[in-house]
Amino acid sequence: MTFSRRSFLKSSALASGGMIIGFNLFNACKPEAKLPVDLSALNYNDFNAFIKISEEGKVTIFSPNPEIGQGVKTSMPMIIAEELDVLWEDVYVVQAPLDTKNYTRQVAGGSQSIRFGWEPLRQTGATAKQMLVNAAAARWGGVDASECSAKNGVITNVKGDKLGYGDVVLEAAGLEVPEDVTLKDPKDFTIIGQGKGNVDIDKIITGKPLYGLDYKEEGMLYATVLRPPAFGQILESFDDSEARALPGVVDVITIGEKVRAYNDSGKIAGRCQ
Repeated sequence: MTFSRRSFLKSSALASGGMIIGFNLFNACKPEAKLPVDLSALNYNDFNAFIKISEEGKVTIFSPNPEIGQGVKTSMPMIIAEELDVLWEDVYVVQAPLDTKNYTRQVAGGSQSIRFGWEPLRQTGATAKQMLVNAAAARWGGVDASECSAKNGVITNVKGDKLGYGDVVLEAAGLEVPEDVTLKDPKDFTIIGQGKGNVDIDKIITGKPLYGLDYKEEGMLYATVLRPPAFGQILESFDDSEARALPGVVDVITIGEKVRAYNDSGKIAGRCQ
């Protein structure tokens, strides 16, 4: 997978303060996509995911893939935070909205989210960090970026001077995006490979997330499936007269290959295989 400057989009100034680095997670971003100046006008649909860094040094990471219990909403931002060199406690994770037109692989399944995102996510975090380091070096004057290091959201030069990410985030937003960045040696990882709590755990245990069972659509119907009592048995016949006589029953169908179920308006309600 190639990774170039085209994969990064940034705003030079935000009305709310801070820096946003937008990145095309799976090279699926529309080429003409632009980040608006006003954060409140930001159209999340133009990006698979992006980073926001506030003047207080807080980091918001938008994650494109849906979280259905496999942990990607937590693990994908962890990869970015690792290379960005920030404290996990300073990271706020937000789920990106569904937009299958502009997102190539905004799905859950196949165990591919981390495999596809591993390199781009690391590059994104490392690039953001390098831009912040470059801004700090410029602020100090006479200090080369190679003489600076970053850790836990703080940049330090060879003289021992320190600047937080939030201190230079506005300057960093106006810099050129570096072509090449150095990724961490895995032995230096402090977030990846460590046990981190699910970012939604508090919401989950208090029943706040929207689950599939909670989803409602106008005119939607509910179905229940009666399976053979033993594996390998095949339905030969059935009598649906009593089922059809029950109040609210719209139809009774046999589920087979490419059988479609229709609701009472004639629209396809679902497909069973």
